[in-house]
Amino acid sequence: MRLALNARFATRSLSGVDRVAQELTRALAAFGDEVDIVGLAPKAPLVTELTVPITHGRLKGQVWEQLELPGAQGDRLLFSPCNIGPVTVRNQVVLIHDAQPWLLPEAYSPAFRAWYRLLLPRLARRARAVLTISEYSRTQLERFGVVPPDKAQVVLNGADHILRIAPDADTLSRHGLTPGGYLLALGNLSPHKNLARLMRAAAARPAGQPPLVIAGGGNPRVFVDAGLRPPPGVRLLGRVSDGELRALYTHASAFVFPSLTEGFGLPPLEAMLCGCPTVVSRAGAIPEVCGDASRYVDPTDEAGWTRAMVDIETSPERRQTLIEAGRRRATGFTWARSAKTLLEILDSAARGGAA
Repeated sequence: MRLALNARFATRSLSGVDRVAQELTRALAAFGDEVDIVGLAPKAPLVTELTVPITHGRLKGQVWEQLELPGAQGDRLLFSPCNIGPVTVRNQVVLIHDAQPWLLPEAYSPAFRAWYRLLLPRLARRARAVLTISEYSRTQLERFGVVPPDKAQVVLNGADHILRIAPDADTLSRHGLTPGGYLLALGNLSPHKNLARLMRAAAARPAGQPPLVIAGGGNPRVFVDAGLRPPPGVRLLGRVSDGELRALYTHASAFVFPSLTEGFGLPPLEAMLCGCPTVVSRAGAIPEVCGDASRYVDPTDEAGWTRAMVDIETSPERRQTLIEAGRRRATGFTWARSAKTLLEILDSAARGGAA
């Protein structure tokens, strides 16, 4: 099969969506003779490492994606893995990760919402196939009319990339942490990450509890500037490297994931593979992904988050049970498995078998 990859994602800083695109590309390329992949990217330096050859265009950003990319793909099937693709192209498979701009419109600028609401339904109707990352996301995309009924197909994310990353051995000493002496959360300023509520819940714990450490979101100052000042018992690390994150997962007493909604929820699986017990929201696709391998809390139950963070520290048997269940659960989410499902859908679309 001859495939053109919309590699615009490789020219920007790695986000969660971009991580999925990177890992799917790596796993597809491993199929060797079964798929011939050429990456197409705008005029910009590559930020993300890819395992396929890349051809750059003359234009930049969205202008390149909508105007130049359609002519560059030739007779190859185009795969657009990061929500957006050229709306004029029918010979395309597009991966739309979630329905967040419809579920949580307040988290996005008016211009962003308008662009997605204009483009995505048209793109989904025109493309040969539409993919998404969970049954929850498929249901929501259909609910809001983003994707026609029964058109979206689910390709679950993998998580085993975290095991390829060597932990940064100096991470804990650099941040003044000790093994097993902190709880870990990841997040940014997006309201659906629910960090303000989690901070208040952590501050309400009895004295002597280990700190809640929150990584991500760029410079820690952005949280303060947005009014999210860390209360006693909470520390903000800001953006961390992949190696630092691997180390933080490995040595945390628990990973806490309080999101109001998620289209998938990759961090809990990463934590599970690193042997870290998880406390997560009963919301969005998170129960679908985590199964019976996590402790669940209603995302709006502030007192419930306080209790859960205290309980996980005082129940070593429960922690060990979650560690073992988490490893069993997460080992089923591999990028090779995801790419095999994806390749079958791409092959069907290339043969004209998709709608």
